[in-house]
This record gives sequence, C-alpha cells and structure tokens, in this order.
Amino acid sequence: MKSNRNSYLVSKALKGFVLASILTSAAGQLASTIDAIVLAQFEGAEAVSALNLVLPVTMLISCLGLLMCFGANALMARFIGHHDLKSAQAIFSTAIWSVLTLGVTFSLLMYAGIPAVLRAIANESGLRELAKEYLGTYVLGAWLEMLSYALCLFVATDGHPRRVTLSVSMGVVVNIVVDVLAVGWFEWGIRGIALGTLAQYAVNVALLGLYLRHPSCSYRLLWPGGGLRRLFVKNVAEGAPMTISNVLMAVTLLLINNIILGTQGERGLFFWTICLQTLLVAMVLVNGVMEALVAIGGVMMGEHDVGGFSLLARKGLATAGGLVALAMVPLWVPDAVGMAFGMEDAGELAALNETLRIFSLTLLPFALTLTLVAVYLVLERTVLGVGVIVGQLATLVVVVWMLGTHAAEEVWCGFPLGALLFLGGQLAYSYASSRRGGCRVSGLTLIPHSEGGEALDCSVAYRLEDVWAALNEIVRFLEETGVEGKKIFDLNVCLEELMTNIAQHSTGRVVHHSFDVHVFVKDGHARVTLKDGGHPFDPIGAGHAEGRDLAGREDAKFGVYLAANIIEDISYKYMYGLNVVLIKT
Repeated sequence: MKSNRNSYLVSKALKGFVLASILTSAAGQLASTIDAIVLAQFEGAEAVSALNLVLPVTMLISCLGLLMCFGANALMARFIGHHDLKSAQAIFSTAIWSVLTLGVTFSLLMYAGIPAVLRAIANESGLRELAKEYLGTYVLGAWLEMLSYALCLFVATDGHPRRVTLSVSMGVVVNIVVDVLAVGWFEWGIRGIALGTLAQYAVNVALLGLYLRHPSCSYRLLWPGGGLRRLFVKNVAEGAPMTISNVLMAVTLLLINNIILGTQGERGLFFWTICLQTLLVAMVLVNGVMEALVAIGGVMMGEHDVGGFSLLARKGLATAGGLVALAMVPLWVPDAVGMAFGMEDAGELAALNETLRIFSLTLLPFALTLTLVAVYLVLERTVLGVGVIVGQLATLVVVVWMLGTHAAEEVWCGFPLGALLFLGGQLAYSYASSRRGGCRVSGLTLIPHSEGGEALDCSVAYRLEDVWAALNEIVRFLEETGVEGKKIFDLNVCLEELMTNIAQHSTGRVVHHSFDVHVFVKDGHARVTLKDGGHPFDPIGAGHAEGRDLAGREDAKFGVYLAANIIEDISYKYMYGLNVVLIKT
C-alpha cells in the first residue's frame, strides 16, 4: 500500500460519530441513573437494590434485540461501503421484521415466566416483591426497547448519528418527567420507573421511524420474501459475539451480586450497585467509540480502505482511553457520588469513597479490551471476539471470587486486578500472532496491512497545484497496477473534474486541511473513493441535472456533467459529516 494520508478526515468522522453516539448513550444512561436516584430519594435504598437485581434480566431481554440487530448493522455498513443498497435494504428489513415478530413473542413469554425469574434473582421477600412490580410492567413492552435499539443503530450507520442523539434525548426527557410524576406524585413506586422507561422507547421509535421516509435513507421496510430465513441466520451469526458479551455480562452480574452479598452483606450490595452505575457510565463512552468503529470501520472495509480503518482504530483506542480517564475523575472527588445516592453518614461516605477509588482502576483496561473487540468484529474475526469477551468476564469473576473467599476485605481489589491481567494477556496474544504471521498484521489491532489488492491513499490540500500532483500520482499508480488505458483515461477525466471542483468550491478549503482520495485496484478493476468535509453537495445529481441541456452552459457546470456521466458506476452519499463519492470501473 502506498500511503500519503493524514488522519484529519478520519478523525473528523470519528469525533462526529463518537460525540453523537456518546450523547445518545449518555442520554440513555442518564435516564437509567436518574431512575436509581429518583428511587433512592422517594423509595429508599431497598428499591435501588431491587432495580439492580432486575438489571441482569433486562440485559438478557435486550440481548434478543442485540442478536437480531447488531450483526445486521455491521453487514449493512459493509454493503453501504460497497454502495450495494439493495442488499443493505434486505438486511434492514429482515432485522425489523424479526424484532416485530420474535420480540413481541418473547415479551409475552417473559411475562408468563416472571415467577420463575424471581426465584432465580432474589431470596429476600421484600426485594422479590419490588422486582415483581418492576418486571410485571417492563416485560410487556420489552419489544419496544429492541425496536428502539435497532432504529438507533441503523439510522446512525446510515450517516445520521446526530438525528439519533436528538431523538433519544427527547425520549429521555419524557422518561424523566414520567419518573418524577409516577414515583413522586402518583406514588406508583418502582412500577412508575418501568413506565417511564417504556415511554422513552416509544417516543424514540416514533421519531426515528419518520426517518425511513426521508429521501436520504438508504433503505426501506419491505418483505424480504424467500430470503428471510437465510438473511435472519446471517444477521444472527454476525451479531453473536456482542450478544454473547451481553448474556455473559448479565450472568456475571448475577454471580458478582451473590459474591458481594455473601461477603459484604446488604451494605456491600448497595456499594456494588453504585460501582456498577459508574461502570455503566464509563461504558456509555466506550460504546460510543465501539459503535463508531463498527459503523465507520465497516463502511471503510466495504470500500477496501484498510489504511483508513487502521487510522480509525488507533484513534478509537486513544479516544476510548482518554474519555474513560476523564470519567474516573469524579470517582476521586470525596463524597460526590455517595451524596447523589442519598448517603449522609460520614463513616459510610468514607467507606464508599475508598471502594470507588479502587473500583475506578478497573475502567481503563476494561474499556481498551472492549474497544479492541470492536476492531475484531469489523475484521470478521468472530471466534477471537467471542473468546476475548468470554475470557475477560470469566477472569473478572474468578479473581473477585478468589479474593472474596480468601480475603473478603480485599474483594474490591479483584475488579482492577482481573481487568489488568486479562488485558495484558490479550496484548501478548496479539503481538505473538503478528510475529507468527510474518508481521502481515498489526501487533496491536491485528488489522492486515493489505487486503489482497493494491491501494493508494493520499490527502490532498485545497490547492490546484496539489490536485494536479495527486492526479499524476494516481495515473502512475493505475498504470503500474495494470489497469487498461481506456479506464485510466476515463478515471483521470472524471477525477480531474471532481477534485478540481472540491478544491475550488468546497467550503472546506478554508476550515479543513485536506480531502482524501483512496484508490484500490484488484484484477484490473479500480475503485476510487473521494471524501471531503465541506457542506453537503451531490456532484453526481448536479451533473445528471446539467445533462438536460448543455447549450450555453458554463465550463464548471459542463465539468460536473462530464464527471457524472463519463463513468457508469458512480455514486454519492453524505455521511458522518463527509461528502463521499465512489467510482467503480
């Protein structure tokens, strides 16, 4: 691979997606945290502990939506990168129909099975009764959570994460209002919290559902026909690693609940509930980075842009680490977290402060491991992703259990120790795999240095002289890789018009450093991707419009027409804050 590419546009896309995704996840987690705070203020610590006990159940319910939708989203990202919108639409439709049928069925079955669930999660009668009240309301609308999650993923991956942020934020406002009214005014207790959560999902589904009718949407809801079963299996297989992760997380929470309750009592369980909330807040930040890697990285791999994905992965790891480090700061502020959860006793606050500071050391290694899992999923290394997820959670449970059994007072140290041990082993494995394979993949991320063809990457400044230099380099590269002369001529004419138009007319020439050109050649066929950070402008649509009457047109307009029509397979999409033009020969 020949590369003269800076990370500016990759960073721009990552920051835009991560910011929107974090705001989206933060809004959702804010609702969850406020649920706990409202219960603590109006109902007391027992209600908060009951909410913690049902968390593994709600996580298991959400796993069905994850299974049907997360893998579908990764597949759609690759098809969008290929600009194969027909296949993306089929995957999307299969996922939505699956949620609307299996999701509703599962919700009804869960409602019938509540007594059995309660026997598994709670022995104390007071906690069991509170858990029953919550689940009796929540599970009937659990399919709304699955559908909301699906639409959030699909709309964000289609290039509109900010729309998702706005929709989720409005849903959270509704959730908070319903919480306060239901618990504080109508005194419905923990049942009111469940109603607020379902109201949030319903609002989000309604708002994001409107996007499906928008002209820029890459897919429409159709009936997949005879391919439904095949596509469903494909979606499930692709989503299995993250689903296994969430199932194991739910099982891990159940095991740790029992370990902490057995070694620290109800006081320790309350402390663990607060620690868990801090972990979930950190995971909001990590999930933002993971979703960006899967969505943007999937599109890049669909474009055969391995160099761009490598830049994205490195930026993603740095971003996840920096964000989680910032999230650790409040945990070291004396009494801040405890007072938010209604604690007033000075001795209890001091004990919680010590616990939180120890637990905070878990967050960074835990986050880096999961960020690397997102990279593995984009690379379609499913077995490795599953292995890392299983290994991380198993190591955490075993270390916490061992300390809880042999040194109960040190049980909180088991969390950072387990996370650090596993991350060290994971990095050692990656490095050894790279050396064993002749260094054809990165020793940190396992991203290959090439994808079976020849690639040229370059970032071009918004100056005409840089455009001419880049065009000459592209022509030389195409000649060296065996592309036939007619294709080279057509590509050169098309790229000259498009790149000149970007340099002369994009607003990015003032505030952006450069635009990116990626050329990939395999078996004599070339794919060229142009990305710039200017305001949305569709040169292909404009060029086709100019074709109606060329008489008396200005040169610039004729150039746009020529670029749009000289090559048959050319398309445009605005996504992640970038104009993207894909040309295939």
